[in-house]
Amino acid sequence: MIGFRVDANEEIATGHLMRCIAIAKACRKQGQDCIFFLAEEKETGRLLEAGFPYRVLNTDYRKPEQELPRLLDLIKEENLSWLAVDSYQVSAAYLAKVQKAVPVLYIDDMREDFYPVSAVLQYIPGTADGRERYESAGIPVLRGFSYAPLREEFIAPKEKKREKSILITTGGTDTYNAAGKVLGFCLGRLELSGYAFHVIVGSMNMHAGELEQLAEKNPQVLLHRNISNISDFMSSCEAAVSAGGTTLLELCACRTPTVCFAFADNQTVFAGEMQRLDVVCYAGDARFDRGIGEKIGEQLLLFAASAGRRRAYAERMGKLVDGKGADRIAAFLSS
Repeated sequence: MIGFRVDANEEIATGHLMRCIAIAKACRKQGQDCIFFLAEEKETGRLLEAGFPYRVLNTDYRKPEQELPRLLDLIKEENLSWLAVDSYQVSAAYLAKVQKAVPVLYIDDMREDFYPVSAVLQYIPGTADGRERYESAGIPVLRGFSYAPLREEFIAPKEKKREKSILITTGGTDTYNAAGKVLGFCLGRLELSGYAFHVIVGSMNMHAGELEQLAEKNPQVLLHRNISNISDFMSSCEAAVSAGGTTLLELCACRTPTVCFAFADNQTVFAGEMQRLDVVCYAGDARFDRGIGEKIGEQLLLFAASAGRRRAYAERMGKLVDGKGADRIAAFLSS
């Protein structure tokens, strides 16, 4: 049995849960049973849909030390062979205590410390990776884009005819109303008058009501909820707007020219690195830039104006990600 300790709520992007589900599905293909542990009863419908059992700790996700007695009991009860931990709240001390009970794979996006675990996943580029320290400690690190844990649909996404449409996906909550700001800039622009805007509305989107009002007034705006085929949208849209998380790698697998933004520290580093690799356009940090909608919109205008620009980005994106990362992680956990 392989366990996953992860949360998704108004503060934690749904992408954390989704990448763990992707790894769990790959583990299941290799004959492994999986179970999830969450602090709160939130986003559990995704686990039920995927067919995975879960246990709710009924604790404050911001204070992970308090959950340890309950979690350690469950680790023993479920007889886990591995526990994958996907949380920015946990400390090295927390992980050391869990490691005494079960081998831990820590998903390390931030690179803020050295973690005394059995293995570390660092598929997102960072300013540091602790390479020498992990090597000297004999701790394997699953490093680089080849370990990006994307869902099955991104292993070989279907090639489709690109429509004059733009996909907008801004995470589960869209705290800073990036979707609304982008639409505010784009709607009414003559250059985009023939485009449809497919907006993915997350389950905890704080501005869903505003988006609904906007869609009622503008037939160009099409809202989508609880979709199970995001790769179809990515593969058919001419361009996309995305927050700077794992979704960027999904868009790379689909070869969809993308303008991205950040709303968390780790996303700033990741989006900046993706721009350095010249595979996406990074517009800035939505937390601090009030003009983020305009900056994203200006980049979309450049994509709309040039098929050559779109083609060049698509080619570079397709070379970066093959979509098989979850299978590689599962093979490691199952070996």
